[in-house]
Amino acid sequence: MTASNELRLKTLPSTPPMLLQAAITRKKPGKAPCFPNHALEVANIRCNSKQLRRYNQACGFADNTQTLSVSFLHVQVFRLHMKMMLDKAFPLAPMGCVHLSNTIVQHRPIAIDEVLRLRCNIADNKVSDKGYEFTFHCEAYCGDELVWEDDSLYLSRAKTNIASGPKSARPEPRSYAQSRVINISRSDARKYARASGDFNPIHLHDLSAKILGFKRMVIHGMWSKAACLANLSSDIKTTAYRCHVEFKTPIFLPANVRLDYETNGANLEFELRDKSGVKPHLIGSIQPL
Repeated sequence: MTASNELRLKTLPSTPPMLLQAAITRKKPGKAPCFPNHALEVANIRCNSKQLRRYNQACGFADNTQTLSVSFLHVQVFRLHMKMMLDKAFPLAPMGCVHLSNTIVQHRPIAIDEVLRLRCNIADNKVSDKGYEFTFHCEAYCGDELVWEDDSLYLSRAKTNIASGPKSARPEPRSYAQSRVINISRSDARKYARASGDFNPIHLHDLSAKILGFKRMVIHGMWSKAACLANLSSDIKTTAYRCHVEFKTPIFLPANVRLDYETNGANLEFELRDKSGVKPHLIGSIQPL
């Protein structure tokens, strides 16, 4: 990507105003939406220790760490996601975009006092039978060293000319060697909203969630991933790894969910399921680099 395709920001944009703007943004993508090919970059990012503490407490990470929680930078690059989606050149309305999957690569632990440069661009997009899919690719650098990456796949639902394949039956639940219960309250969603700056109404109250088509408020998908990582921290035997998750079904609050997991060779594989252990909310794996 050339310098002419880069837009350098002086600071990270604030999430709440962008969410308000997103709520009133309407766009018609057409049959073959064209996505912008520029990158956003912001330098001199320093960790806000107060925000990190809130984030760690909201997700279950240790408070006394001298490094950033592996998923913490996602709440920073999400601000770049929103900035790009609100650009006039972006063809889809931000509200209603569904987060399908997320992959985080930690090349090494990042100290809380390191100064970072963040970069975000749209790495891929396609038309599917469900609508329009696109991927944000984000990177964090310390100097010229790539220390962290994040890929988030989104879907904007729409009717397309692509025929859907036969609907496959849900596979039988996999058996895992270990399991633990995670209790999630409505306050957990609000704590994560304050820590992340993502005050989407579906995560704040049953009434606002119902207005937007949900039967009750739901927990943030990235909270679910972070909570899994926090609960599995003692089982992760390396500091350089890739964690991929696919978001399957929303978690309506309050909820008791099951985290089932086991090692498979060098990998740690896990699922977050409903309390019966049947319906998957999230499926993931952790792979050493």
